[in-house]
Amino acid sequence: MGRSHSTMDRYDSRASDRFWQWQAGVAALEKLLAVIHPIEGFLVSFPSLILQDCPLKTYVLLPQGRSLPYLPPSEANPALPAMTLLPLVQGGMSPFGLLLSPEVNLLLVYQGERGLHFSFAPEEIHAFWQQLRQQLPLTDLHAIDQWLASVEMVPPSYRLVSQFGQWLLDYSQPATPPLPVTSIPMAADIRLLQALSHEVRTPLTTINTLIQLLQRQENLPQRTYQYLQKIGQEIQDQISRFNLLSDAAEIFTSPSPKPRLAFGQTHLTELLTTNLARWQKQAARRQVKLVLDYPPNLPFVLSDPASLDQVLTGLVEYYSQTLASESELQLVVQRAGQHVKLELRSPQYKHRSDLAALGHLLLWHPATGQVSLNFQAAKLLIEAVGAKVIQRRDRQAGEILTLYLPIAEDSG
Repeated sequence: MGRSHSTMDRYDSRASDRFWQWQAGVAALEKLLAVIHPIEGFLVSFPSLILQDCPLKTYVLLPQGRSLPYLPPSEANPALPAMTLLPLVQGGMSPFGLLLSPEVNLLLVYQGERGLHFSFAPEEIHAFWQQLRQQLPLTDLHAIDQWLASVEMVPPSYRLVSQFGQWLLDYSQPATPPLPVTSIPMAADIRLLQALSHEVRTPLTTINTLIQLLQRQENLPQRTYQYLQKIGQEIQDQISRFNLLSDAAEIFTSPSPKPRLAFGQTHLTELLTTNLARWQKQAARRQVKLVLDYPPNLPFVLSDPASLDQVLTGLVEYYSQTLASESELQLVVQRAGQHVKLELRSPQYKHRSDLAALGHLLLWHPATGQVSLNFQAAKLLIEAVGAKVIQRRDRQAGEILTLYLPIAEDSG
């Protein structure tokens, strides 16, 4: 099969540093086609041709104003595949590649800073196609409409999904941006952090996809479904942990002192009540008891809700692993002037004695083999969600970590 090709960097020169994920996805798709050898089907892509050598009927949706010269130059590629070029008028569409065939169906969507999303799930592919047709009601895609109406898509075998995930991992080679640090050991730590988070999240995402496919099977025993649900939750928790590592690496490599987050009004009471049970279960795994104390009707705060949720989850994880067994972790929330104060307290102050530093940014837990961010890295993540952070020790209350979040002006 010929070399894969993508000209999306011409389409958007501001492609984020996660563009390598899209390149890895296209390479894995090419490998998939080489293995399954489909003889009929379709390949639809936007905003350019993504594979030069494809046996399937190819549709390329072109942005407004683009034409054939936007595709690979004919003198360099004299044998371009037969394709249907469909100009688009409306914008706002994410770059994607869609494979439809009797053997396997796959959706790839590049989501900018969020990276690559892929799915083998028939219902998600159908939903994507329906949404696409709503955006392009007059576009000549009737052949695909008829094909989808005449076949019943089925999920691929778990072996194929797992193999695709491995190809994705093999082809993933993110470029390391320039590091604004003068310390060579610190630069090495950041590269380790980037590699570690990527190498772990990719297979975990593949496993999570497999679990979702298994859960959709008919006549699945209830107990098996519950086991899969627990496994899926554990995997999602681990993905969240390594998302924190990735976020920390991005903050350290950011050219600006603080990352730019779009702060909005965050319903703090709702965030706390929604996540309390999950945080308590998270702490209980390390034999630590989490107690939450907060008044009713907390004001809205200025922060990024998803990032704040992630940071608080990371702090619970940090304290759960650094405190000795049978410790109590208190999260006390109250208003303090024009801020809301969140305090994490550990009255017993019995820190684990077996923790080991792993470079400048990580802690290693020999008993569990787990790796977590140290306080220096965690502090940067806290500041990134708009909070001021103070760490102190009190003879009565033990160690106290205080976060100050600004109150939204119109929240009262």
